[in-house]
This record gives sequence, structure tokens and C-alpha cells, in this order.
Amino acid sequence: MRKGINNNKLNKYIIMTKTLVIILGETRASELTFDNFKKNVIDELQADLCLCIGVKPTYDYDNPFYKLAKYKFLYNEPDDFGDAFEYANSIISQNKPKYECLRNINALYGKLQNPQQSTKNITYYGNNENIINVEHFTDDEVIIHTKDFYNDLWKNQVYGIKNSENNNLVNQQNVITYKKKLHWREFLKIKDQIFGGIKDPVNQHTGSGGILIFFRWFLLKSLVDNDLINNYDRFVITRSDFIYQLPHPKVEYMNENCIWIPDCEYYGGYTDRHAVLSKTNIEPYLNILNNLILKSNEYFIKMTNKNHTWWNLEQIILLNLEQNNVLSLVKEFPYIMYAVRNINGTTRWEEGTYANSLGYYIKYTTEYNKSMYYKNVFEKSGITIDEFYKEYICIKKNTI
Repeated sequence: MRKGINNNKLNKYIIMTKTLVIILGETRASELTFDNFKKNVIDELQADLCLCIGVKPTYDYDNPFYKLAKYKFLYNEPDDFGDAFEYANSIISQNKPKYECLRNINALYGKLQNPQQSTKNITYYGNNENIINVEHFTDDEVIIHTKDFYNDLWKNQVYGIKNSENNNLVNQQNVITYKKKLHWREFLKIKDQIFGGIKDPVNQHTGSGGILIFFRWFLLKSLVDNDLINNYDRFVITRSDFIYQLPHPKVEYMNENCIWIPDCEYYGGYTDRHAVLSKTNIEPYLNILNNLILKSNEYFIKMTNKNHTWWNLEQIILLNLEQNNVLSLVKEFPYIMYAVRNINGTTRWEEGTYANSLGYYIKYTTEYNKSMYYKNVFEKSGITIDEFYKEYICIKKNTI
């Protein structure tokens, strides 16, 4: 016999947990999804709604998502999201150091035959002990061999390189390279689905990954500017075109120290479509663009050295979590929703497959099948929805 849950105790805790549900990017398919979303997400979690979306002059401010939202972070959509990236870059880079510190990286390796020499584009600056602030340099790279460098002929020496290349970085212990940050457009050279939405005559990416990266930054900025991270306990970042086969799991079943994602649509990384977060981990989940700008060389090295012929948003989400040292916090819960599109509905990427029985397009068949699987399992189980989630979000997955 299954042990039941003390619902009175649980409900008391639920009221104490302040949850903010965030629709990211755009509101669409409200005529298909809003009632389902309101019932299975907002009401189920007793949550407030926030929109962090792009708007055009034709945006329908009478749509039910907009009317329900307590917070509205709106960005006027440009024709080219490169303009949005430049806006973000100007804010992120403001009053930040000129150089990025790369420890145990030697940009000078193999470029000088002997120490204490200068060439046309390499300058020898002398002893490390005389260097107080590298920000005064004008070189593209400043290389410092520390006192612990293995070769006595090179240790404690400082060199500067002008007109450097991005591919001249070698791993070597006890060397520090201070390198000027890359402009974010350098990442467009890495193929092929990361920065969709940004126009480029040579390195155009497909899809909408760039748009979604921008809105993650815009959301983080808006939450910080409005002090909402301190005012809520949990955050659910999702999309408006989901239909939920089952009520959303209560956030109290999910360890607040963890980053929770549904268990499907990986594409070599982690799905970008839905996440359950807390105030302790929302920043390392959202700060992809911040890191691409402030840690540009570090990320460029990682992304070009990874065994990928092309990158997508799911993969860069995983990389960013790894770089933020929170990858071990990622846990999964049942994928109980699927994205839809109406007959005349808009889409940035997947058109979907029309379902005659439903009267609309199912955008991702694998997503629909996974959500149907969990719906069928629950309906055959004979247990309550709380007991169902307690089994699937088990104690082992709920710990770190």
C-alpha cells in the first residue's frame, strides 16, 4: 500500500513559497494554450506571472498572457538582433577591465627563440615585480611568466604582443596571459545555430538561438533592476505555446539548490524550453551573454576545442552551466508539456506537424510523445498527482 502525503502540511508550505513564472521571448498561441497554462501552471503553483518578451508595433496587448502578467519586461524587437547584442554589450562591458585574465595560458609560446628580446610586434617589458597594473598596457596580449615558471631563463618576465591571433594560445603552467576581450561577433565564426536572429553577410546562423540568448540576459538584468530575485523563492522560466498534459509539479518537490529541467529535447545539451530555478542559481543559468562578453577568450577557446562541428543553444546552456560550476546541480522532472502552433500561428524555427484530431500543429513530435507517455502512466497508476510526482522526482534525484 502506498503511503499518502500530508496534504495539509504540504499546502501550508506551498503558500509560503513565492513563485514567479516567466514567459520568455514572446507570447503566442494564447488562443490554444492560455486556459491550460492558467490552470496547470499559474493556479497550480499559486504563482505570479512575468513576461520578458519582444514586442513589435503590431503586438496584441489585449492577449490574455499580457493582461494576467504582474510584471512586463518589454524590448522593442529590432530587425537585426545584432543591435540588441550591441546594446547588451555596452551595458555588460561598462567599467569592466580591458583585459581578460587567462591563467596557465601562454600566448607567447614558440614566438621567441630567446628570452629578454623584443621583435617587431613583441615587446619585452622586464621583470614581473615591476608590473603594477596591466590595464595601462596597449598590447593585444600581455604575458607574465610567474616566479614558479619551470624555466629560470623566463620566470618573472613580462612580454606584450600586438596584432595577435585568436588561435595562438597554448596551455602551460605558471603563465598568465592577459588578453583583450573578443568582440561578441567573433563567435559568429563558430557554426551554426547559436546566434540565429543576428544578421551577418558571412557567418549567418539559422534559427533563433541569438534571440533567446539576448532575452536571457534581458531577463536577468530586469530581475536585478527590479529586485525580484530577492522577492521570490522560485522561478519557472517557460514559453507560452505549451499545452500541459498534467499539472506542473509543485516546486516544493524540487530541491531549491538544484536546477530543474524536463527530461527530453536535449540536442547534445539541455533543453532551453523550460526550467525551474531558485534565487541561488538563476544567475548562473541565465548569464550566458554576460560570460560570452566578459570571458570571451575563455569561452572561445572552450568552444573551438570541443568536439563539435556546430553548436546550438542547448549545447551552450550546458557549457555555461559547466563553466559556472553548477552542472552537478542539474536534475530532471517529467516532460509533461508540448509546444503547439495554430494554423495561422507564427514560428521562428519549427513549423510542426498538423494533427487533424487536435486541430493544430504539434511543433515537436518527440516532445508530444514524451508528454503523452507520462500522461498515460499517470492515468493508469491509480494514484494522486502528488504521489505520482513524488515517485518520479524521487529522493535520489532530489539531493545533491
